[in-house]
Amino acid sequence: MVKVSVIGATGYAGAELLSILNRHPQAQLAHITSESHTGKKISELYPHLRGICDLTLGATCSMLKRRCA
Repeated sequence: MVKVSVIGATGYAGAELLSILNRHPQAQLAHITSESHTGKKISELYPHLRGICDLTLGATCSMLKRRCA
């Protein structure tokens, strides 16, 4: 299982990537980020992801600092 982070998850490509990764048998969504929607659940912005991906969006710089420290 590979842990995956999606930076810019609220853009069109990011939302599509979440759907694709959710179906991948070897991928586990670990982090998703958005600078303009930090703190919201992705399913609040994209209702079609409700029940599929309910992760909370984090800030990119915070996630990178935490993972790279």
